[in-house]
Amino acid sequence: MNETIRTILFRRSVRAYTDEPVPAELLDTILNCGIYAPSGGNHQEITLTALMNPSHIEALRMLVWQEFKKMEPKENQYMNIAVNNARTKKDYNFTFHAPVLVIASGPAGWPNGMADSALALGNVMLAATSLSLVSCYVNQLHWLDGNDVVRDYLAQLGLPREESIYGTVVLGYTNAAHRSAAPRREGRIRILP
Repeated sequence: MNETIRTILFRRSVRAYTDEPVPAELLDTILNCGIYAPSGGNHQEITLTALMNPSHIEALRMLVWQEFKKMEPKENQYMNIAVNNARTKKDYNFTFHAPVLVIASGPAGWPNGMADSALALGNVMLAATSLSLVSCYVNQLHWLDGNDVVRDYLAQLGLPREESIYGTVVLGYTNAAHRSAAPRREGRIRILP
């Protein structure tokens, strides 16, 4: 098995981080791997923005928590996980205390926005794994893309309001033991003649 395949199979979503900062040169490498992901028509519309300032991440965490607490769960919405957690947990933290938050954004309404950002963030997660860091894809900022409170704060930090947030990854170091992958559900590969 080659190193690329080993990295893909080794990567896990981790929700426990130390406060050890990610060195700038590693983060730069990880983000560059992200922007080398394929994009529809090679348009390269996705921008990766990394937040590393702990006070900015904490302020954003608190805003996200407060905004989700205001919402009512809606039937059959995956976002209900965040709404219910924000309403019931004493310390709701969608960043899991990670020292880096990477936001994938691009032109509002860009038809390939979700696909292009998912590919970019997938590369980010694999690059982090290959450099002995851990990561987790988080949906909360995408779900709050149209929320004025959250978007105003992000605009103050430099993320343009004209861009939609298509996805987010947190990353850093962990003390948690590596865990085995959950068994894959059967029937998810189909090869047609």
